Amino acid sequence: MLAGAEVTPATANIGAITAGAILLGAGLAATGKPRVAGRINLWAVPTTPLLYLLVNFESRSVGSFIVLCVALIIPGLFWLFAARRNWPSPISKGFLSRRPALRAGLGAGAFVTLVAGAFLCSLALPWWSFGDCGGQPLLDERGVPRYIDFTARVLLVGPRTFLGKALWSIARVEERFSSPRLPNIVILRGFFDPNDKAASYFVEGSRSRGALLRFLPIIIEPVPCGRTQSAKDADVALRILHDGPPKTGVRLIGRVYEEKSKEPVPGAGVSIQGPPGNIVSVTDARGVYDLNGLPAGQYTVGMQVQDAQGRPLGHFGSWSFNLKNGEVGGANIGLP
Repeated sequence: MLAGAEVTPATANIGAITAGAILLGAGLAATGKPRVAGRINLWAVPTTPLLYLLVNFESRSVGSFIVLCVALIIPGLFWLFAARRNWPSPISKGFLSRRPALRAGLGAGAFVTLVAGAFLCSLALPWWSFGDCGGQPLLDERGVPRYIDFTARVLLVGPRTFLGKALWSIARVEERFSSPRLPNIVILRGFFDPNDKAASYFVEGSRSRGALLRFLPIIIEPVPCGRTQSAKDADVALRILHDGPPKTGVRLIGRVYEEKSKEPVPGAGVSIQGPPGNIVSVTDARGVYDLNGLPAGQYTVGMQVQDAQGRPLGHFGSWSFNLKNGEVGGANIGLP
C-alpha cells in the first residue's frame, strides 16, 4: 500500500467484484481463445479510473487502484504469451470443452460466489470515520429522531476479526422510534463479544454507505459519537424518544453512573445553573436526573455532584447548553 493511500469498503468491494468478473470472463474465453482473453484483461485496465470515480464515495485510493490494474495486466499478458506460444487450453480436450453451457454455468456460479464473498468480507471491514466527536441532539428541530433509532436483541454474533471482536451481529428489532420502517431482522455493525448473544441494545444508527451494503436496508451502522449502547444504560435516550420534545419550555435530562461498573448512582444531587438560579436535581433509582418545563436560556450542568445528604461527591466538569423552547439538553456524568 502506498503511503497516504486509503481503501474504503466501496473501493474494496467494487474493485474486487469488477476485477473478479473480468478475470472470470477472460478465463472462460481463454478455454477456446487465449488471445481474446488477454485482450479482455488489457482493455479493461484503462476503464479502472472511471470505476473509481463512480464508486469511491469516501476518498481516492491510489494503492487499491494500482492493485486492481496489476490484477488485470498480469493475467492479460499471460494469455497473450500463451497464445503466441500456442499453448493448448487446459480443458481444450476435456469434458468441459464439449459443454459450453456447463462452462457458462460454472462461470456464473463462480461470480455469485465472488459477490457473496465480497459481501461477507465487507462486514469485517471497518466502517467508522475519524475526526472530532461533537455529537448531535437526539431529536431534530421538528422533534423527531435525527437518525434511525430502535431497540434490538442480538440473535447471532459474527466471527472475531483482527480487532479481537466481531464487527457485526444479527438482531431482532423490538421497538421502533423513527422512519424509514425497519425489517424485523437487521444486521448491526458494531463491536460484539460472543457473550453479547441475547443482549438488548439501543441503536442510534443509519443505513450503510458501503458500495454493496448501501443497497441492503437491513444493514445498520452506529452513528459516530452517537448513543448506541446496551439498552439497560440507555434510559435517557429512551425517555426522550418516548416523551418527545417538551410541551413547554426546555428539558434537562442526564444520567449519573459509575465509570468502572457502568451502574447507575441513585440519590445523587446534580448542580444546575440557569435562568431559574441554582438548582439541585436528585437522580432517581436509574441514576437519571430530569427537569422539564424550564425556561429557555443558558444552562450549566454537572459543576458539582453531591449525594442525597448534600455532601459533595466531587467536581466532574461542566457542560453548557443554550436551549430554546422545545429543546432537550443534559449530560451523562461518570463518577470514578
